[in-house]
Amino acid sequence: MNPEFWNDRYQATGYAYGQAPNDFIAKQAGAYLPEGGSVLDLGGGEGRNAVFLAEAGYDVTLLDYARAGLEKAKQLAAERDVPIRTIQADATAWSPSDTWDGLITTFLHVPSAHRARLYRIMREAVRPTGTLLAEWFRPEQICDDYGTGGPPSDDLMVTKGELLDHFPKSGIRHLAACDTTLDEGSYHQGRAAVVRLIWTKPPAG
Repeated sequence: MNPEFWNDRYQATGYAYGQAPNDFIAKQAGAYLPEGGSVLDLGGGEGRNAVFLAEAGYDVTLLDYARAGLEKAKQLAAERDVPIRTIQADATAWSPSDTWDGLITTFLHVPSAHRARLYRIMREAVRPTGTLLAEWFRPEQICDDYGTGGPPSDDLMVTKGELLDHFPKSGIRHLAACDTTLDEGSYHQGRAAVVRLIWTKPPAG
């Protein structure tokens, strides 16, 4: 995948993955993200999750490398009359210059060779005692042919064991491989194989 692929997808009429937030993020944000805190939406595309959180009172920054996605996100935020910040950058090559109270990411799939760096960036971007909420497709999504979206290669999928290798167990609040039903625009519809992580960074010192 590359910015051109995503720019082409996001330039189409409407919102590729809808305007409603991801169900996992919508259900868990209030329980794990501090009220009114700062949140980074990593690889947030057209902004459905970022705008949802901004409407809930969070101070939201959205990072994505597709300019068309960022423009859609700003448009959606303006329609909902909420502020969001945007950063155009590749999540796997970016170096955080700030930290956030929370970080969210949904279906941010990159090749396995780049994921260790991505996970390190995610850990670094969260402040001590801050929390990460994340959802990815796991390999069964393609190997068992669920047919409800996701990357075309199992190299791009994420496993529960991989996450255990990169996020200290002491901070894991929730880690599960499960099936869910997606209703996200025209690309994510129906039963899907996902892995979900909630991880809180330990206090400093």
